[in-house]
Order: sequence, then structure tokens, then C-alpha cells
Amino acid sequence: MKKKIRNFFIILGIMFLFSLFLLGLLSVIVWKMDGAGNVLSAGVVVVYILTNFLGGLLLGKVMGQQKFFWGVVIGACYYAILLAAGVLLAGTKIPGNMQLISGGMICVISGMLGGMIAPVEKNE
Repeated sequence: MKKKIRNFFIILGIMFLFSLFLLGLLSVIVWKMDGAGNVLSAGVVVVYILTNFLGGLLLGKVMGQQKFFWGVVIGACYYAILLAAGVLLAGTKIPGNMQLISGGMICVISGMLGGMIAPVEKNE
């Protein structure tokens, strides 16, 4: 069980590194397009989807059972960390902010989908 918990945090770290890479790539794309705001908004959503899908896929494979559940959990944890960072570092206002709700749903659903299709790791 301790190994699975450790793997959970390792996968969460991998997700943030993957996000960092994708956001760096997105910043170069936006810079080359002279700051296109629509590209930035869509790009952030794509980063959320890809990151949480990858996390759900990896964690579902590691956990083996209840992959659907573990995909939801990893997506929710990723979003909770982003939300906490936004509130603490950027002063994000929570009440009435519909983007927070949609961002959370995107993270949870894409993590769930990754977990659902994760292959089962065979223990020998």
C-alpha cells in the first residue's frame, strides 16, 4: 500500500512537470502569434486535458483496480493544488467564478477518462 501511495505522489509530480513543459511550449506559440488571447485560453484547456488524462492513465495502470475512481482522484488532486496556488499566489476570487467550476470539471473528467482506459498492470 505504501508503494501505491508513493506512486500516486510520483505520478502527481510527473503531471506537474508535464504541465510545465506544455505551458512552456504554449508560451512560445502565443509569443510567435503576438499574444493571441484565444489561443492562450484554448491552450490552457488542452494542457489541463492532456495532463489529467496522462495522470489518470498512469495511476489507473499502477492501481489496477477501480481505475475510474483513481482517475477522478488524481484529477481532483491536481485541480485542488492549482486552485490553492491560484488563491494563495494570484489572489483568485472563488465566489461566482464559473471558470473555476469548468476547470475543475475538465480536470476530473479527463483524469477519469485516462483511468478508464488504463491497461491493467500484470503482477507476476
